[in-house]
Amino acid sequence: MIKKPQWHKLDNAAKIFPPNTDQRDTKVFRFSCELYEDIDVVYLQKALERTIQKFPYYCSILKRGLFWYYIENTERKPIVHIENRYPCSPLYYPNRKSLLFDVSYYHKRINLEIHHVLSDGSGALLFLRTLVFYYILEKHSDTLSDKHLYLENTATPFEKSADSFSKYFKKQKSQKLKHTPFAYHIKGERIDIGQLGVIEGCISVKALLAISKKQQCTITEFLVALWIYSIYEGMSVKEQKKPVVINIPVNLRNYFPSQTTRNFFQVIQVSYQFDEQKCSLENVIHSVKEQFQQKLTKDALQKNMNALSALEHNIPMKLVPLATKDYILRFANWFSYQKATSCISNVGKINMPAEITQYIRLFDLFVSTKTIQIATCSFEDNFVISIATAYYRNDLPKRFFRHLSDMDLEIEITTNMEQEE
Repeated sequence: MIKKPQWHKLDNAAKIFPPNTDQRDTKVFRFSCELYEDIDVVYLQKALERTIQKFPYYCSILKRGLFWYYIENTERKPIVHIENRYPCSPLYYPNRKSLLFDVSYYHKRINLEIHHVLSDGSGALLFLRTLVFYYILEKHSDTLSDKHLYLENTATPFEKSADSFSKYFKKQKSQKLKHTPFAYHIKGERIDIGQLGVIEGCISVKALLAISKKQQCTITEFLVALWIYSIYEGMSVKEQKKPVVINIPVNLRNYFPSQTTRNFFQVIQVSYQFDEQKCSLENVIHSVKEQFQQKLTKDALQKNMNALSALEHNIPMKLVPLATKDYILRFANWFSYQKATSCISNVGKINMPAEITQYIRLFDLFVSTKTIQIATCSFEDNFVISIATAYYRNDLPKRFFRHLSDMDLEIEITTNMEQEE
């Protein structure tokens, strides 16, 4: 008997991604886990097969409907392969029935790449942690078979595929939108389409935390402020008339109970106007802290969620054909691009069972971009700052890491870009 394919509507955050996917910005992000030993492809394939049983929603393809895109389950199975493409290469092709995630390996690293329409960073991280967990159990079954190990997540496949935006949406009176000017945009010589530059810095968590505490702020607040200040150092006096605006994805699971592995995040914006405010790092930190306190509240996030979800619940909008919606969503994407300078995403501390930890060196994360942005995460005492860039020559990463180095932080730098003196 032939199974009827299951399908899912895209969640609210995912709707913007399909019409705005292109070769320059593939809407793909990568999580990697680096072990202390080379990867064995046979065990990794076995681990992937066990993992996908826990995440059946991930075996899906993206399809076009008359009014909306939708996700449909497929019998296609993922095959592990050696890394053979640039990071964050395309996964979605409109005329192909391709999976929206990919698992590869290279020496000691396991890579998981996911199209953003399928999941956000928190959902993808759970998938990778599960994959690494099963891989190490398979590879070291002789020493771990009697340990009764498990990951703390006990969500069912139904809970993992739930649309939490729909669950928490509340109708509210439309709010008057505040007018905000276009943001300053970073410039530079672009690398070839289809390529992505990556510069990573690995720092001690304890050392970075000590610096942040000294500034009386969190690590995220400190890094956002330092990134803003490093951008300012490359601006002309004329360019300082435009604000530096940083997009910061917020994991809504921290505010609204959910075990979904689909998208459930919201973006807040933190800005600084250098021609109107004092140009010192201390002042930028103070401003960033204030903006975090104002915007990172459950009430503020609920209001933004309601406003962003209202359009898809609007009956006239539901009846607009998908071809027309594509133009609307492309314009919305262009407009939001004009309003931001860069993006910083911190997925936080990554935990694994104690018996598994000894085999893992670090995790890292970076995202496709047509500009330049940061993604960070930590494991044990390794805090990894990954800068993804579409620019071949730009001094911003160098200025940023130099500031950290001047604060007596030891930084291990790796990159896939040519080094210049």
